Amino acid sequence: MAKTKRSGFALTAVLGVLALTSLACATVWRMQWVNQQLLNVQSQLICNQQIAEGVLSLAFKDAQTRAFLPTNALEREKLQLRLGPAMCQAGICAPKTLANLNAEQWRNLLDQSQPVSMFDLPSNNVSAFYWVEVWLNANVSEIVSSTLLKTTPDVPSAPSPFIYRITVLVQETSSNAASELPKLRPNTFVMQAIWSRATETAVTGQWHSWKLLA
Repeated sequence: MAKTKRSGFALTAVLGVLALTSLACATVWRMQWVNQQLLNVQSQLICNQQIAEGVLSLAFKDAQTRAFLPTNALEREKLQLRLGPAMCQAGICAPKTLANLNAEQWRNLLDQSQPVSMFDLPSNNVSAFYWVEVWLNANVSEIVSSTLLKTTPDVPSAPSPFIYRITVLVQETSSNAASELPKLRPNTFVMQAIWSRATETAVTGQWHSWKLLA
């Protein structure tokens, strides 16, 4: 009888050790999986930032092909009347007051943005949009000191009557329904920058400041 009891205790101990070993293996596997997901997210964020930087350069070049991009203060006033209560139309904006929008708020304005052609993007898994805000040079001090910007540079002294704040949104078009970390997926990436023309009519210019929006 005593021998049978000792055998039972030994079997229970072995099963307990096996259970603990299985739990430890599962924990290690889970940690490795989570780390891999985090690395994937970081990699996608870097990729989206590179795409956003490319779209920033593309955005204003594309915007200059629009017939209603203002070239003087009077045209800007006419654009404001045309926009009515909206802030932008097809990615061209003439706000009456400075709006410090966050990433989600810009995403809610996609119907007022200009989509970037898929031919200008490196992957079919992302889509990109932009907005070009046209501000009078008189408003530059307020714009460049905005908390939305990474730095506060000197006020641009370009002879152009305008300064431009360009916002780019990049988002994934694919989704992973099986992912257990949906909050970590970089679904939307928004970058904003200040740009001014080199001369009043130049198509080239200078970047003054940029920021990633949360």
